[in-house]
Amino acid sequence: MGQDAYVRLARAASLARRPGVVLIEQDLDDLIELVGSRAEAHAVVASLERQGRVRPVRRGAYALVDAGGGVRLDVLDLVAAVTAKPYLVTAGRALQFHGLSDQHYRRVFVLVSTQLRAWTWRGDEVRYVRTNRSLRGDAVRTRRTRAQIATPERAIADSLDHPSWGVPLSQVVQAIVTALDRDSTSADRLAVEAARADSHSLARRLGFIVSRLAGTEAARPFLPLRGESKASTPLRAGGPAGGPIDRIWRVRENADLERLSQH
Repeated sequence: MGQDAYVRLARAASLARRPGVVLIEQDLDDLIELVGSRAEAHAVVASLERQGRVRPVRRGAYALVDAGGGVRLDVLDLVAAVTAKPYLVTAGRALQFHGLSDQHYRRVFVLVSTQLRAWTWRGDEVRYVRTNRSLRGDAVRTRRTRAQIATPERAIADSLDHPSWGVPLSQVVQAIVTALDRDSTSADRLAVEAARADSHSLARRLGFIVSRLAGTEAARPFLPLRGESKASTPLRAGGPAGGPIDRIWRVRENADLERLSQH
């Protein structure tokens, strides 16, 4: 019975285009057909878990264990399987995915329209962040994963705008350096992200950084996005209160940008 149940679950997951990931709410009917009742189906799943044939991911979701005792799924595979669209993996893990950071980020931030509970997998923690911004159109097209990964520019903008999401300013600056080196038009797409975020402080920080890294012409698209406030915006949010103020961008240089770009 256990092997038959395992095969049925594997088939249901494969047909649902999430191979290796069982969602009880969607896949239980196949087991009920086999064992005769919902209660028995849940009992079979519990038995498979005790036997080590399935491993819990979060409530109602399991990863199938292969014959060798392994699970060939990473955290992005699981995010794709258990998170309803639209959603967007952003910040550090997206920077890492695009090769814009040499750091490994254990916290995976996923933007969603409805708040969901966090869960962990093999030391990685998936945190869902509710947003009112549209999540459509900001995911890259890639065959490397089924997960919806933010574009490089969206990941950079989110990382800079939300320092509590775990990407140090030095890594954000390095990501911008790398993105500009790859494609100078990345600055224009960063400006679009700042406009869509409707954040004057984000536009100021991005404009300031781009102007120092790539020149005033590359930073020109950010100028209309600075806002009217005369109050200065700290380059490092939550950093020291001191530092000179750049009069064009109204950014207080409370961090050494040259040093950050060489980090």
